Amino acid sequence: MFSRGLTDDELVKIKNMVEFIKDKHSGSEGHDYSHVLEVCRYSIQIGNEIEDEVDPFIVIAGALLHDIGRVHQEYGGLHGLMGGAIAEEYLEGINLDDETIVKITRIVVRHSPTSMLPPTTPSEKIVFDADAIDRLGWMGMVRGIMGKKGNIEEILERTLRKRSQDYHKLHFDVSKSIGQDLYEQSVMLIDGLRKALDERIEEIEKLEFPK
Repeated sequence: MFSRGLTDDELVKIKNMVEFIKDKHSGSEGHDYSHVLEVCRYSIQIGNEIEDEVDPFIVIAGALLHDIGRVHQEYGGLHGLMGGAIAEEYLEGINLDDETIVKITRIVVRHSPTSMLPPTTPSEKIVFDADAIDRLGWMGMVRGIMGKKGNIEEILERTLRKRSQDYHKLHFDVSKSIGQDLYEQSVMLIDGLRKALDERIEEIEKLEFPK
């Protein structure tokens, strides 16, 4: 549960952060502004329902900044670590205290499995879960497929395997409850695409050229 409400100063900082994120993610593909807001929404939902007490400003700021490292596309595989450095500089610029900056940047760094630094605090686990949940469902699957290389069968199998891993790594029961229907949507989508692909192959094999 959230340990307190947001102060007026924190609300102003969050509104400014939203504008900053909106501007920086304007050219992003897949991990765009709408994804960031969905992760923020899921983070608030999880934060409201878990038993652990968490600071709302820490969680919301971490959720808003979690993918800031993706604005540098060349660092996609290290976007958690890169994002931590960017977030730290931004948070220093808006005059946050050192302890708060550390807590938020840890969320940014540890939200991504590619950082190989798993989340340890409840706040870090909240944003990790929220990000994983938004990779599920119809939109999450589309985002996961966008821009991927390889044949369609490999892409579908790889994407479904990753989404299954995402769901089973969720930390909180409430996260699993939120993500269950979305995960089932993911499986349904892949099954439908597999069926369509099989039918396409069958039709191609039946193709006869006029003599």
